[in-house]
Amino acid sequence: MEYTQQEKYWIWLSSIEGMTARKFYKILVSAGDAQNVYEQPRSFKPLFDDKLFGALLASMNNGSPEGMLEQLEKNKVCAVTRINDLYPESLMHISDPPATLYVKGDPDLNCDKALAIVGTRRASYDGKKAAKEFSTLLSENGVTVISGLARGIDTIAHTSCLDAGGHTVAVLGNGLGSVYPPENEALAQRIVDSGGSVVSEMEMSQKPSKWSFPMRNRIIAGLSRGVLVVEGDRKSGSLITAQLGLEEGRDIFAIPGSIYNSLSEGPNSLIQNGAYMALSPWDILESMRWGTRPNLRQKQNKAPELDENEKKIYDLLKSGAMSFDEIENVTQMTTSELNSCLTMLTLRSIIIKLPGNLYRLS
Repeated sequence: MEYTQQEKYWIWLSSIEGMTARKFYKILVSAGDAQNVYEQPRSFKPLFDDKLFGALLASMNNGSPEGMLEQLEKNKVCAVTRINDLYPESLMHISDPPATLYVKGDPDLNCDKALAIVGTRRASYDGKKAAKEFSTLLSENGVTVISGLARGIDTIAHTSCLDAGGHTVAVLGNGLGSVYPPENEALAQRIVDSGGSVVSEMEMSQKPSKWSFPMRNRIIAGLSRGVLVVEGDRKSGSLITAQLGLEEGRDIFAIPGSIYNSLSEGPNSLIQNGAYMALSPWDILESMRWGTRPNLRQKQNKAPELDENEKKIYDLLKSGAMSFDEIENVTQMTTSELNSCLTMLTLRSIIIKLPGNLYRLS
């Protein structure tokens, strides 16, 4: 990637350790140009606190802007500055736009149909299933899935999108010199190989920290046209992403869950406070005017052919997963009868068996 002279110094100044976007723009306004800071650092010392000025001098001693760009090229990373035409339009107008984005993969992050899918790292069975179904169908309808490459819901959202042949963007809370969590290194490479992007605003060697993830979340929300929260408790980082999205005028969607499940507290709270309830990916596609659900024929909704005992179990499991003992108590079937029915229903893929001797509709 070619860089202008102005961009070279812009990238250098924005990459200094401890330099936030807000500090960068404040310094740039006073200095006029990042190159002025590089050529006359002492003249602009009053614009820096002691720690940041020490980092600036250390950066100058460690190499030149040209050397830094050579290192980026060696690692196949592009630096997209806010003054570059490739800088995403959706980030231009957020309250705290990143000065520079470092990108592996496709550097063009502009996308008309992009949705953030976020949620807890400790996803339940239902949360994992919902994340997969929503990401898959949205991807099949041309929606770019944005997420944070974290464990749990994020990983499922990216993976399901790729499995569906879709386009996905992962935003990291650390520099692109490493992948966090490390077990997602192969997934990050798969995203790049598929034509997607792995993105960070942090310099290559920056490690993840407590503050870096909320910073990352504003980029996830900013790149997206809407945010879907799958699961998360009231302190979940996914709610931070939703709040940041709301502040930037993004549509917020949430998948409701049981009032007895702590992982549903976040989505349920969002719905209670005005977020759109998403019971199907089509609720999002239609709300965003990205698609219209197909006209379902009656035969698609027709229940499977079942005998009397099988129908008892089928109707019972419509309300959710139940244990063998619970089904036996309600249906009053003998143990052998129930075992036989559950086995047949499982073999026909009408129900599935879960850990803990639980059963639910497939």
